[in-house]
Amino acid sequence: MSFKFQPILNLRKHHEDQCRTRFKEEQTKLWRIDEELNTLKAVKKQREAETEQLSVGVISLEHLLSGSKYLAYLRQKQEETTARRVRQAEEVEQARTILVKARKETKVMEKLKEKMAQAEAEERLRQEQKTLDEIAITQIYRN
Repeated sequence: MSFKFQPILNLRKHHEDQCRTRFKEEQTKLWRIDEELNTLKAVKKQREAETEQLSVGVISLEHLLSGSKYLAYLRQKQEETTARRVRQAEEVEQARTILVKARKETKVMEKLKEKMAQAEAEERLRQEQKTLDEIAITQIYRN
């Protein structure tokens, strides 16, 4: 069987593979941002606990100022990372949409190929049946 649209099907499969790869890359980027956010949260929580401990008893102004500045820096970094995460989540969703569309296009071509193969097989069976009928009729007339 020769599927005359095989080159198109091959292109669509290749495009789908590229979309799948891009989706995985975008998803990996999102996971890394999530890990970074978790790390920032843990460091921030640890630093807040340290600052709270330092504020009991003899208070060192230098430690409080540096702790306060560092906490402000961590909050800012956390906000920036959260904004990056939102943008990356949009990228992941966009890549997912493109992948779904590519998969649908590939499936359409695969179904067309299957239908054409089925139609070709049915035609072959009809031809075989026709040949067998002709042989049977010839045998009847010879006897």
